[in-house]
Amino acid sequence: MFLCAMLLLVFAGDWILFITAWELMGTSSFLLIATWHQRQEAREGAIKAFMLTRFTDMFLYVGVFIMVLTFKSLHILQPTGQYLSTFGSVCLLIAVMGKSAQVPFQSWLSGAMAGPTPVSALLHSATMVAAGVILLFRVFPLLNIDALYVIGLVGGITILLTGFTAITARDVKQLLAASTSSQLGFMLLAIGAGSPGAALAHWIAHAFLKANLFMGAGVFQHVYHSTSFKDINGTGKKLQVTFACFTIAALGLSGIPPLIAYWSKDGILAATSLNLHNNLFFAVATIGAFFTAVYMGKAVRRLWSGKNDMPINVELKWMLTGLLLLIVFVVFGGFFLEHLVKFAGYEIPSNTISKITGIAAAVLGLVAGWYVKESWFSAQWWNVIRTNYPIAGGYQKLVAAPTLKLAALFYQLELMLLFFVQNTGIAFLSFARSLYGGDGVLIRLTNIIGLSGLQAGRVSRSFEEKSIEAGVYGIASSVKATGKAGKKLQTGLVHKELAVTIAGVLILVFVLIVMIAYG
Repeated sequence: MFLCAMLLLVFAGDWILFITAWELMGTSSFLLIATWHQRQEAREGAIKAFMLTRFTDMFLYVGVFIMVLTFKSLHILQPTGQYLSTFGSVCLLIAVMGKSAQVPFQSWLSGAMAGPTPVSALLHSATMVAAGVILLFRVFPLLNIDALYVIGLVGGITILLTGFTAITARDVKQLLAASTSSQLGFMLLAIGAGSPGAALAHWIAHAFLKANLFMGAGVFQHVYHSTSFKDINGTGKKLQVTFACFTIAALGLSGIPPLIAYWSKDGILAATSLNLHNNLFFAVATIGAFFTAVYMGKAVRRLWSGKNDMPINVELKWMLTGLLLLIVFVVFGGFFLEHLVKFAGYEIPSNTISKITGIAAAVLGLVAGWYVKESWFSAQWWNVIRTNYPIAGGYQKLVAAPTLKLAALFYQLELMLLFFVQNTGIAFLSFARSLYGGDGVLIRLTNIIGLSGLQAGRVSRSFEEKSIEAGVYGIASSVKATGKAGKKLQTGLVHKELAVTIAGVLILVFVLIVMIAYG
């Protein structure tokens, strides 16, 4: 279901299909996170992801509605010279922020790590969260300069905040979750700088890199039943193939040449250096590249350093096969990346300054990450960063608690309504019983009224038999004849009924197109 939804999202030519695919992907995400629903962590993660993304998805509907009113079409338009309003662009951006786990909606992605790791490698690292970036690709020709600047700011803030969250993480999957938000922030920054080609290049590179990293984390989790650094410290010496693939992907994500992300990071740095807002965007991209290398260097060191005496008794042939296949794209994908981007109609910018800056940030970050110590982040206030900056109590107090209180309020209102109906019924029943048990005068009056009603009923029946009933029989005969004719259409042959359904849908779409065209 997810793969079909993702393909539909990419190939959709109109907003109805796009929204349908968007919703199906959200459903797939919810089902994935709640796979092990017997665990509280999985239940809470699924509900959190559902509530945050559903809130932001409402802005997608508003943004699409504004686009349809503006351009008088349901089609996803190519450049027309006319731009979407800033308000409509911001509505779409909020939908992207929810789907792609951008600040301040990034916390659901860390809760999504309660799902199975191999499938998370596909859904939440490579494609699911990237759906928001795809939305920006589709509407990029319609965005004005102000909207692009806001998009770049959101991406830049996410790069820095979630990058620092990854540095302080104590769990490899939580580190990768924060890293995913940060790398998607790079894509938004590139789009905000006016370079969808650089964003697309990093989108492709990130898919292979993060899928590889998540798959490697899944191997460690499958063997040692944990992804906490304190439990898997030094296990890379035993799982050498997995560790080698993880390390190569980590170096690639850091921007070490000639691995695939070197080319995409270079494109983003070049795009920001050439942009009107280069002083801000280029600085953010450089710091973000440094942060990326720091937390990947930290992860590699924790997996290699130290001792772990736990035995290995698990066969992981299929997961290792997936790792080895993915690492081929990480190593050699950069040589084909530019051709793929050109095939999509974009260019990857590049210049000497961006190359030197990117390599320097990667090398310095990896060295710094290797020497990062957990004791530096042991103070209690570092938990604010690890838990995704819970302002004013965070998700629990700002979202979960008010929602539960609202649900409790509606429950009380429902009980009040139920008691009102029940007491009203009891009151009328008591009144009826009092009438039945009253004096003889009241009973005789009731009998007189009843006899009068019976007499009126006889007159009405006579009229009904002579005139109304004959008409009803005529209508029934017509309905019966119509039913016999319609019965011939119900053959039970699926292909015929499907053809009729398709014809009906085409008629409805034609009517909708005519209404939009002449409305």
